[in-house]
Amino acid sequence: MLNQSDVVPYLLKRKLISTKLIVESDLLVKDISGRNHNYAIISEHGQSYLLKQGVDQERKVTIAHEAAMYKLFQEEPTLKSKLPRSYGYDPEEHILILELLRDGQSLREYHAIRSCLSLPLARTLGEALATLHRVTKTAGKRYEDAYRLYDQPPWILSIHRTALHVFQQASRANMQLIQRIQSTPEIGRHFDALRRNWTAEALIHFDMKWDNCIAFARPGSQRKTRLYIVDWELADWGDPCWDIASVFSDYLNFWVFSMPITSEMPAEQAFELARCPLESIQQGIQAFWQRYVKRMELSRETADVWLMRTLGYTAAKLVQTAFERTQLSQQLTSGVESLLHLSSHIVQQPLEMVVDLLGFPLQQLHVI
Repeated sequence: MLNQSDVVPYLLKRKLISTKLIVESDLLVKDISGRNHNYAIISEHGQSYLLKQGVDQERKVTIAHEAAMYKLFQEEPTLKSKLPRSYGYDPEEHILILELLRDGQSLREYHAIRSCLSLPLARTLGEALATLHRVTKTAGKRYEDAYRLYDQPPWILSIHRTALHVFQQASRANMQLIQRIQSTPEIGRHFDALRRNWTAEALIHFDMKWDNCIAFARPGSQRKTRLYIVDWELADWGDPCWDIASVFSDYLNFWVFSMPITSEMPAEQAFELARCPLESIQQGIQAFWQRYVKRMELSRETADVWLMRTLGYTAAKLVQTAFERTQLSQQLTSGVESLLHLSSHIVQQPLEMVVDLLGFPLQQLHVI
């Protein structure tokens, strides 16, 4: 593995930094490792970089896969501008070198700081995601054969059919959540239907979330109105509606966790005290969706079918978020309980939730 002291010599060897920057002490190397071995190399006057290195065989495979994604996107002019520049992949060291935006913020950070939603960024994300799906869906086999990685629906859709012993490393709260899902037949039937109807027809991000959307400003501007989509390790051939549902889910997560939820507080009071009201969430979802539909050139009928399929996946994404948020917990928190209730309502009353939760006019849908 590359040590922190090895980073600057490594970049010098690849001629990505100059000795002048070193002499002027214009480089800061930060260890930002997560599931991979990551370093941020920040320069005030030169280019900043992100180094990603696989830490085990599985991570080495996904880093190589991500490198292939960047190479692919560099060959597509309409996709090239939607993600940071790649400065190459080192297959011997399993290192991917990417552009780092020094002043970039994830959408989650951007919205959390402001406690309000940006409609321009919602539209920008809709445009970017639709561009990915449309380009790869149109190209078809060229992408499907070359960039298939896992070739299966998301794991969360099988959680009700997985034996508990498989989750030996799961937390106590995780186990409570799994048991809750497995004891709720309507959710199991819903997840089974989603698996049966999984429509793999485009290259999708598969880990689409606000954390993987980096907002930044145009040159000469202070307003962050542009986006890069990052972290393409899990990108695969799949159902575009899964990526859309991931975006819907993050909007709903932001709403739920902006409420001062306690076990004693009535739900109606928590709704009223939300820092980000549901109306703002609905505006963000609709701005994103309308731009996505326009860029994809979906017919009204197709858009309505996709919207309902997306809502179904959103129920599963909320459960997945609840699982991820309880990986170190002993008990299900009030916020996680709210996600599970929301998911259950979507499963049981999808048409009502299109109106009451997402804010779309029911009378205009062609799927009733």
